[in-house]
Amino acid sequence: MVGSEKLIDAMHEGNLELHCVSVSIFQKCDGGLCLEGYGVLKVNQVGTIYLEFICLEVKSKSASMVTGFHESFPDDPFDKSQKLYLEATTLSGDQTFAEEFSLRISVFDRLAPYRLHVFLHEIYFVEDNKRHIDSKGYMYFEFMEKSRIPANKMNTESSSYGEESHNFNESEIQFENVAVNIVDRNERIQVRVRGEFEADQLYQSLLFYIGLTSGIMPQPYCLIKRVGSVTVTYFKTIRTGLRGKAIPAPITDAVCGEGFPACHYEILASMLRVKSNNSLHFNSAYSQWQRVWHSFQSENNIAILTLGVAVEGLLNDVFIPELKRTSADRELEKAKTALIDGIGKLDARGDHIQTLISSVERWGNIHSAKALTMLVEKGLILQAEKKAWSELRNSAAHPVFKENNEASELKDRERISNTLTLFYRLVFNVFGYDGPMYEFRVNAKPELFKRKYVQVLDQD
Repeated sequence: MVGSEKLIDAMHEGNLELHCVSVSIFQKCDGGLCLEGYGVLKVNQVGTIYLEFICLEVKSKSASMVTGFHESFPDDPFDKSQKLYLEATTLSGDQTFAEEFSLRISVFDRLAPYRLHVFLHEIYFVEDNKRHIDSKGYMYFEFMEKSRIPANKMNTESSSYGEESHNFNESEIQFENVAVNIVDRNERIQVRVRGEFEADQLYQSLLFYIGLTSGIMPQPYCLIKRVGSVTVTYFKTIRTGLRGKAIPAPITDAVCGEGFPACHYEILASMLRVKSNNSLHFNSAYSQWQRVWHSFQSENNIAILTLGVAVEGLLNDVFIPELKRTSADRELEKAKTALIDGIGKLDARGDHIQTLISSVERWGNIHSAKALTMLVEKGLILQAEKKAWSELRNSAAHPVFKENNEASELKDRERISNTLTLFYRLVFNVFGYDGPMYEFRVNAKPELFKRKYVQVLDQD
């Protein structure tokens, strides 16, 4: 692709302007939408990529006969056959593509030519270079934030005036047949990966690893993936309003002591392994962390509700099934089966019998509070953390009016601090992390503390 570095810089600065001499927007279904014209790809102030499209020709009847005030495409967003596609040719002759977006055509735009703004979540370029056919895989992405990955390499930069600067700003992580380099260039984070890997799996693992350990929400605005001879370059929509925002990070970015940085780097390899072997565990941890991160950018009440539910979600998806498996009471299960058989023979109304059976079936079930009690007994979490979660969850589930004063705010902050520590303990246990973590306490600096490692889940 011609000028890829300039396009990446333009995305970084938020001033992308890519002129397209021809643009086609279409559906692949019978009688689907088909628009032809030209336009300019840009990025607006909030980080959204959009096409300022001049439609010259409409090749489908539905788009030229809008019956209401406007018509939306696709009509049914859950019907994959109605998916929209975009193909465009730039001034330099490159082909760019986009998929899975939507648009609305107004009644005032029934006849071409007319102008449309088409908002896109990403555009991409595909290049087939036979010189790379025998090389290993390659991936690159960058975003604007402050990474807290421990650095282990120094870089030297020279200016045209002969001046040199030395920065200890690179983290090199190697595992199996993969080498990952994370470079912090004045809050412009550049990530390069070389080796043998499945790109989508590693990409998500890297985003979670960097985000979780740094307390940030990585939003890559460019992504390059090369597999064999094919290189695909993506430019992505972001939300500029999330830049510079963070939540308390659970571990330190120290470069020595307490097993660092090795135990820090091992988290990434563990995430990739868990994602490959048990995707539910990875996806649950990742999605719950994302919810918690976003809730911390909102009001306290939203953070309280989300944090309490996130702990419950992790327990339901990951820990309770394992605790059920390892603590199964065979005698109780036999007794339940016998009793259910006896209830089924009773001479009573069917709905009454079903109510009794449902009640017996719940005997011995592990609910969230019981699961946390079991984890306290195992030594993974503290009783004070379980108590804080219970109070936090109850206050969110059964809200009552209370005065917003210093005492109530202090109590909320104490519950949030302890529950956040609990949440991080659960997340890191999913990935078998055996190292120090911060324990958050109200009106005090987080304390870095290493508890005895407790293996709750099967890590194979």
